[in-house]
Amino acid sequence: MTVIEPIVLNFFGIDVCVVSGDRDEIAFHFGPHTVKGPAAPDQLRVEFACSRSAAPDEFLVRRGDGTPLLRRTFRGWGNVPPALPPFAALGDRFCLTPAVVLAKGGTTVALIGGPYSEQANVGAALAQRSWEFVSGRLLVLDRATGQVLPYLVPLEVRGRSAAWLRGAGLPDRQWRTTTSPIGGEVLLVRPECLGPVAPVQARLAPPTLVRLCRSTYENVQLTPWQFTAQTWPPGSAALLAQAPTYRLELPGVTGAEEAAGLIDHGLNQEKGDPCLYVPDIPQARRAGLTASVLT
Repeated sequence: MTVIEPIVLNFFGIDVCVVSGDRDEIAFHFGPHTVKGPAAPDQLRVEFACSRSAAPDEFLVRRGDGTPLLRRTFRGWGNVPPALPPFAALGDRFCLTPAVVLAKGGTTVALIGGPYSEQANVGAALAQRSWEFVSGRLLVLDRATGQVLPYLVPLEVRGRSAAWLRGAGLPDRQWRTTTSPIGGEVLLVRPECLGPVAPVQARLAPPTLVRLCRSTYENVQLTPWQFTAQTWPPGSAALLAQAPTYRLELPGVTGAEEAAGLIDHGLNQEKGDPCLYVPDIPQARRAGLTASVLT
């Protein structure tokens, strides 16, 4: 019988031991969260089970002592709540909203949009202005403190936005494609190849929410606009009730740089240190943008 060595990941100070036959898949999706060495005694354990295909069919969450907590069908890495970390087993500690999240100078911005919106392109343009990626897929809030927590998973990009990023040039092994459960190709891009990323130990300021909307004209506009973000778990939306909210109208990927300029000048408060960093922990290595993205 083959024994699979667990992979230890750390999310928000919580060690998670992952048992999976596809270590490359785990490394691609969660590489910055990998921990070298043994897990903490009170860690969670997530076991992925496969049947006839290489993709997992389900996953089982256990406590560190082996006690089963819950079993779920695996519906892909982009499902909310995701399998890793196992938010469904963590009670009411976190609030999740689908978004691409970046931070700079005391400001955290969550870009919210549909599957074919320009979140990734605006995020890449913000990275050229020294914003750090905090999450490629989910806004994660600590419900006890209201702080934003880094969740450094790949961005999901579709349609014209995916074609734009591919044309800009992406480094090898930092991206891959997959098929969406609802159909169509999805480009998965590691945030490190688009710009700097926040350290996984960072705790960031409460977010400003920016909803991306398609403009019927060529101009780009950023205006205050009231809306309610969809959150998980149900009943957690109140945590974002006081968050500033904006509407970003842009005609498509061609408006990404202009949109980034409006956000950078209009929302960046430059309050000094943007994060309450854990003391004496080095910054994560920043890969920076690819040369062709910079041009």
